[in-house]
Amino acid sequence: MILKNLSKRTFLCLMVFNLIFSQSDIKESSNFTYTKKQAYNYYLKTIIPANLFFSTYGFMYGVTLGGQAIASGESPLTANTKWLIAPLISSLLISQATKDIKLNYLNKVDKSIKDDNFYYTIFFMGPDISQIKDFEAEGADGRWNANVLEASTTINYPPLGYRTGFFSKTIGLDLEMSLLGHHSKEQTAYYNFTGEIYNEEYAMYVELPPALNIEIPSHFLILHSLFIGLNTYYNLPNFGLNPYLGFGLGALFNSVQSQYPGPANLVQEEGKLALDELSWDFGYHGIIGFRHQQPDSFYYFEIRPMFHQFNYESGEGLLKEFDSFTLESLQFQIGIGTNLFK
Repeated sequence: MILKNLSKRTFLCLMVFNLIFSQSDIKESSNFTYTKKQAYNYYLKTIIPANLFFSTYGFMYGVTLGGQAIASGESPLTANTKWLIAPLISSLLISQATKDIKLNYLNKVDKSIKDDNFYYTIFFMGPDISQIKDFEAEGADGRWNANVLEASTTINYPPLGYRTGFFSKTIGLDLEMSLLGHHSKEQTAYYNFTGEIYNEEYAMYVELPPALNIEIPSHFLILHSLFIGLNTYYNLPNFGLNPYLGFGLGALFNSVQSQYPGPANLVQEEGKLALDELSWDFGYHGIIGFRHQQPDSFYYFEIRPMFHQFNYESGEGLLKEFDSFTLESLQFQIGIGTNLFK
C-alpha cells in the first residue's frame, strides 16, 4: 500500500516537472535546425521523465538493499554503500539510454541565431555539516508528546547530484536531482516530556519526568533522501569570479530506517528493521556561490544552508508515535558545469 501511494505521488511529480520544463515547439525532421532554446527544451523533454521515474525507483531499490544489509548484521557503511550504488547505476543507465536522442538534437543547433544564455549540465559533490533540529514526537494514543531541540548527525558519503539549466548575465535557473544520506551519532539526547506513556514491562501507563535524557546509539536513525527541485539565482557584479545569490525549493523523497522502533522504545530488534518508512516531504536552501567561467565550461563553489523536513510514523502498538523534525545542513557544493552546445 505504501509503495502504491508513493508511485502515485511519483507520477504526479513527474507530470509537474515535465510541464514546467518540457514545453517545446520542435519540429522533428532530419534536416531541420533549431535554436538553442528549442533544442534545450527537447533535451529536458527527453531526460526529465526518465530521471524522475527511474531514479525514484532506483532510490527505493537502494533503500531496500541498505535495509536488508542492516537487518542481516552488516555494517552501516556497507549498507549505505549498497543504498548509494543502486540509484547511481540507474542514473548511468538513463544517461546511456538517452545519449543518442540528446545528441541528435543538441548537434542540430543553428549557432548563427543569437542566444546569450549559457546552457549547462553539472555533476557535483560536497560534504555537509548537519544536525536534527526540533524533533517532535507525539503518541498515537494522544496521551503524551516530547521534543528534542537538537541531535547531532553525520555522513558516510558526501551528497552527490546532477543539475541542468541556464544562466544569463543577470539570472539563472536549473533543475537539481541529488542523493543525500545522514545518520545520527552516538550521543545523549535531552527530552522535554508531557503526559503519560505506556510501559510494556508493567502493562500500564506511567508518568515520566518533564525533562529527561536518554542514551542514543550510533545509527539510531538512518536517513536517506532524493531531492528533486528547482534553483534560481541572481548574478552579482563580476570581479574575475562571478558571485551569485540564490534559492532552491523542491520535493524530498525520504527514507527513515532503524533497528529501534522509535524514541519511546530503545530495545533493538535483531535481524529486522523495526523502523522502515518512506515518505514525500519538502526541502529548501539558500545559495551563496562563486563561478569561474571558461568558454565551454565553468567551475563553481557554493555554500548552502539547507532545511529538509521529515514526517513519519515510528513505534508499534501502544508505543506507536508520529515523529517530525528538520534536518539542518550547511553544505559545501563543488562542481563542474559543461556547455551543452560546445
